[in-house]
Amino acid sequence: MPPSKNNYRSSQPSQNKTNSLSSAPPLKTLPPQPNISQLENFALSALAPSMAVVFTLPFDTVKVRMQLQGEVRIMKDATGKTVRVAAEKVYKSSFDCLWKTFKYEGIRGLEKGLVPSILKESSKNVFRLGLYDPILSVLHPKNDATSSSSAPAWKRMLAGGICGALGAVSANPFELVKTRLQTLRQIMTKEGGVPGLYRGSMISVYRGILGSAANLSSYTMLRDYALREGYSEGVPLDMGCSLISAFVSVVFMNPLDVVRTRLYNTSSINRQSIFRTIKTIVENEGLKSLYKGFGTHFMRIGPHFCLTFVFLEQLKRGVKQIKLEEYQRLPVCRLWTFYHSGMACCICCNVDDFGYACTFEEANFV
Repeated sequence: MPPSKNNYRSSQPSQNKTNSLSSAPPLKTLPPQPNISQLENFALSALAPSMAVVFTLPFDTVKVRMQLQGEVRIMKDATGKTVRVAAEKVYKSSFDCLWKTFKYEGIRGLEKGLVPSILKESSKNVFRLGLYDPILSVLHPKNDATSSSSAPAWKRMLAGGICGALGAVSANPFELVKTRLQTLRQIMTKEGGVPGLYRGSMISVYRGILGSAANLSSYTMLRDYALREGYSEGVPLDMGCSLISAFVSVVFMNPLDVVRTRLYNTSSINRQSIFRTIKTIVENEGLKSLYKGFGTHFMRIGPHFCLTFVFLEQLKRGVKQIKLEEYQRLPVCRLWTFYHSGMACCICCNVDDFGYACTFEEANFV
């Protein structure tokens, strides 16, 4: 049975000890640290980017159209001779593409492929964001005496690459449908049915590995560094770190993004391997063509990553706050009282469904 206040006072060895306790500060309880369960982490990791893509899809639409502009295709004429045909260049710049799409197709044209985009983001980030911390904790255990307090960059990049590969495979069908929404029927009936939805999955895996390794490692390292330097948690910190990590990601991803867009837009007649596609692009359009749409890519990825991480961190803070409020409404059970440095102390315990354990209190029972 927990000791009562009176029992505690009667157990004092002397009046001097009691007087020394009378100057002790009032009851102070160290705040608990609510944890996000893995199931909650998966749900929030899927929800945050799904919310962000609603705002950033127009830039993705422009990016895809800019990357396809001027594409050179190898075709056969009426005589059976192989010829190269370049697609017509319709847009002068990314902003011109954005304006013309809105002018002639309206907001529906800019938000084309919204449902596949939401499905893609949720299915991809369940693995990409949801598994990052668990995988990193396996690579760099916090309770390992040989490990430093902060995981090195190569471990963060490895964890991000693994998560990116898993996310890319799960999201590939939705990415393909989004890119070729207007020809969905052809994909299902003329290009192999369901297996056709996984065309270009390897390029998505490579892109996911590079992009996630760059994005997640740079974001977490920047955020950890800022917190160590005394910056407080909040939206400004989340936005700054996510925008910088987005730029790093685009540098690594854009060449593979151009190749993937070309592969997704080809039929089975013109299907090529990844490396042959890269060779064809460089030979016909130059090396700089691999960075086509870089500005628009960052215009899409920058706000998308920014909103994703801001939403994710805010959702996590909200869940923790709800758990903390639930915790504070629970009754406290004092298990053990003792002296420490002339201070009356006790171990208290709040046990509930949220997994809280014991807390430490400094008490003044006078």
